[in-house]
Amino acid sequence: MIISMMRYKIFKIGFLLACILVKKFCYRQTDGFALYKICSSLSYCSDWETTPSSSQDNEGEIAAIFDQPFYYLAKGAQSYVFASADGQTVIKFFRIYHLRPPLWLTALQLPLPLQPYKIRKMLEKRLELEKDFLSYKIAFQELKDETGLLYLHLNKTNHLKKSLTIYDKIGIAYQLDLDQMEFLIQKRASLVFPSITRLVSTEGPDAAKEAISALVKLLVKRCEKGIFDKDPDLNTNFGFLHKTPVQIDIGRFRRAQERKQTEDYRDEVVRITDNFRQWLDQNYPLLSDHLLGEIQQIPAQKL
Repeated sequence: MIISMMRYKIFKIGFLLACILVKKFCYRQTDGFALYKICSSLSYCSDWETTPSSSQDNEGEIAAIFDQPFYYLAKGAQSYVFASADGQTVIKFFRIYHLRPPLWLTALQLPLPLQPYKIRKMLEKRLELEKDFLSYKIAFQELKDETGLLYLHLNKTNHLKKSLTIYDKIGIAYQLDLDQMEFLIQKRASLVFPSITRLVSTEGPDAAKEAISALVKLLVKRCEKGIFDKDPDLNTNFGFLHKTPVQIDIGRFRRAQERKQTEDYRDEVVRITDNFRQWLDQNYPLLSDHLLGEIQQIPAQKL
């Protein structure tokens, strides 16, 4: 009897360990993607609509983009990214499950003393979602070209009438009703460091200098508009469409009107480009000198 109980416990522990290992294996294989993580029950919010001046007037072009399948590309802090079959665009579906309270918190009826905790946690998640969606709206309305944005869909609609096929990391296909999804579409850019390497090898240093000059101008333009973000990593959050720079990650924009008037733009650009300059120092010293020269031309103070 004792031996049987021991065998049962060993089997139970082994089974639990096997389940944990299978779960971890599946997570690695799929990068954690699951359909429920990008679906939502969000209601319409007028604050998430874009203004007429930035109306989405390219819906014919967008409809053509939807006629092709998209394939899993990467997972970001705020979204899962899928690349179009023609390699020209990406569609980003927001990781909504990160922006909603845990199921246990909403489902359980907590004791009265714990109700403030529940309300606080639910409000925190809602504020996080609103902050992210506001960032996407800022990018679309004020930095559309500088972010390569083609389309922004933050509210559910009924006019797209499009079903999109996406494939996850292991090749499983999903059909999505785009009217019911929150997403954005961007031009697909190449990351900054490999783009500079490619430009130098295919077109020469002058082409790379042109790209670097355009990148500095983009960073200054953000400052002039009073738009900043806390995570301006050039290595991962920016890229190039040939020689045109774009900011790929647009989930952390915020307005800072006081900095728009008094911020030292040069210091801001130096801060953002520091890692890039160090990389250029090691690989292309002449381009590093060019970057520093472009930064020196920025007025030290914009009033």
